[in-house]
Amino acid sequence: MFSRLFSRKELQKQIEAQQTRINELESETKLLSTRLSKRDIQTKKAVSDKQEVDLALKKAASRIEYLEHKLEKLKEQRQITINRTRSFTLTNAQSCDLLFQIGSIRSKNENLVTVYLRPKESIHDLTGIESTVELDQEVKYQMQRIESPTGMALFYDMNRIGIVSMIVTPPFPICESEWRLDHAFDTRQLQEILDSNQIVCIVLAHAGVTFIGMSNREAFIDYKIVRSSVKEKHAKGGWSQRRFERLREEDIRHHAEKARGAFEALVDEYKTEIKIVVASGETNLIKEITQVYPFPLLLRSLNVNATIEKKNIDKIRVLAWSSRWYSGGRDSDEATADFWKGYV
Repeated sequence: MFSRLFSRKELQKQIEAQQTRINELESETKLLSTRLSKRDIQTKKAVSDKQEVDLALKKAASRIEYLEHKLEKLKEQRQITINRTRSFTLTNAQSCDLLFQIGSIRSKNENLVTVYLRPKESIHDLTGIESTVELDQEVKYQMQRIESPTGMALFYDMNRIGIVSMIVTPPFPICESEWRLDHAFDTRQLQEILDSNQIVCIVLAHAGVTFIGMSNREAFIDYKIVRSSVKEKHAKGGWSQRRFERLREEDIRHHAEKARGAFEALVDEYKTEIKIVVASGETNLIKEITQVYPFPLLLRSLNVNATIEKKNIDKIRVLAWSSRWYSGGRDSDEATADFWKGYV
């Protein structure tokens, strides 16, 4: 009897334990079910979000494609404008003649804009001009893309009657940035540069042949042509090329020493008169030649392609004293055509 009673108690304990476990499992199941339900909601939201993101990406891709197409069109239009831009190199005499015509223009209203910019300066550096003068966007772009070591001058007609815009990069640096809105163009600062008859040292430096001359506006006063044997560039590779390049570098150093000696001798003779050194050619060679003297150094591209000989050296002087003129803008084709007649 006691044994049966004991067995029932044990069985009751086991039943209670199992019921407790069932309750725990039901609780865990409910918790897991809640978590799964939340995860389902999150999954559905993630799918929805992904669809929204995919749609946004599709719209963005379409927008990018549209903008790229628009950019290409703008580039084409800009290139048409650039190609339409007229630019010419005029001699000192031609520039003086053209500047005289520009200076003779008069307007009943204050709509003629004159701008002078020193090297590395822009319209944005001029106080008050952007709030007063509305320049054509093409003119602004043109001024930004012109790289000039001497600065530039702009003559601009706000009414777009007559000369729409004329930009000039002078042979020597502009001293003061300024602007003016008036009945006439202010040509004084540019005229002073063109009229100056200062002594200029002109250096045309190339490995093997270097020209050094002292010039005023009218002619060369003195000059020297330095020639050396410098090996041409080697096309082959390997050890042979390295050895060849070392020999070439030695030739260039030797030429630089000879040219520097000629430069120093010529400069010593005219050092009290020289105002500036205008140099063109290989930059490193120019620095090697001119490094001793403290004269202002102006690096310009003179585009002297012909072989330097006594018979053609005056072309170097003419180019050194020349200016580059540009005309452009939306209405420039007809408006400024007459200004170029007789110059080129």
